[in-house]
Amino acid sequence: MVLSQSPQILDSVAYETIHTLLRGYGFNSTSYLALESDKRHFFHRWVPAVTAYAQFNRVAIAAGEPICPRQCLDAAIAEFIASAESNGLEPLFFEVTEPVVPLLKPRGFRFLKLGEEPFFELDKFTLKGNKMANVRSSGITARKRGVTVREYYPTAPESVSINRQLEAISHQWLTTRGMQELSFTLGTLSLEQPGERRYFIAECEGEAIAFLTYTPIYSRHGVYLDLMRRLDSTPTGTMDLLLSESFRLLQASGIELVTMGMSPLANVQNSSVEQSKRLAWLLNQFSIRGKELYRYQQMHDFKSKFHPHFWESKYLAYRNLGWQELDAILQALLRQSIGSLVWQFLNQPIF
Repeated sequence: MVLSQSPQILDSVAYETIHTLLRGYGFNSTSYLALESDKRHFFHRWVPAVTAYAQFNRVAIAAGEPICPRQCLDAAIAEFIASAESNGLEPLFFEVTEPVVPLLKPRGFRFLKLGEEPFFELDKFTLKGNKMANVRSSGITARKRGVTVREYYPTAPESVSINRQLEAISHQWLTTRGMQELSFTLGTLSLEQPGERRYFIAECEGEAIAFLTYTPIYSRHGVYLDLMRRLDSTPTGTMDLLLSESFRLLQASGIELVTMGMSPLANVQNSSVEQSKRLAWLLNQFSIRGKELYRYQQMHDFKSKFHPHFWESKYLAYRNLGWQELDAILQALLRQSIGSLVWQFLNQPIF
């Protein structure tokens, strides 16, 4: 398998190759994250395509599907699988979209629904009407408490002070939730090298108190809500105001579609794609019993209250799903192995 180095040290030709493919064919909502430093890159020989992936435990985990013209997708998938196998790697495809399923199924892949992703058509989005009363009222409350929202440019002359504030918000948000920075399907703050990210900040009394970052979904004329973070002291309604105002500003700039990102484990037992009922049940049980570790339902409810115009399912495509594959997925997402997580759990104080 032909591997690249991280985007920070990619030569300009390789970087431009990836960026050109993204601009022309980036369809998956997380496709822009192919440029993150946690990805390796497979540059296809037979079709104009690149597949972003991570490698752990002799497992190659593709971040979604190959980035290429739709008519080349079947050939690109075949080439990635063949190259992985020739190097003794087991291929997985993480968070693939439903149109990709018919291309993977004949190659022996099975599927497991990972969650659902809400999409908003900005020309239809409005705060008017009874169903948006709570969001509208919440935003008004935040405004009355002095919260304002604007788009922010982290390389502007004013940026040094505000960038520090955004970094502090991110640090507090992660620390108070006992989390480390997630990876693979989430990007980074990237204030020094924002690329084509868009930043929106909420401010109160001259200080940043919350922020959002969006990355482009080029072929859908849309954006993906990547990071969403706030201070614990943020006034009530701030995030509702920040989101609704960012939608308004995005529409004014020509963006047509917004996704708030996948709600992990949402409705995993309800799938139009054939999947293992046992594995789907186990995922559903984990979402119920793992509320203290991760607020799955709370996250899904927050996104739902904005009344998305439609939801799309995302899937894990696999041929084998044993400890090796599960451990590789955990390392890609959490940068921790199953062994280290078990060790941490066993070493927690009993009282």
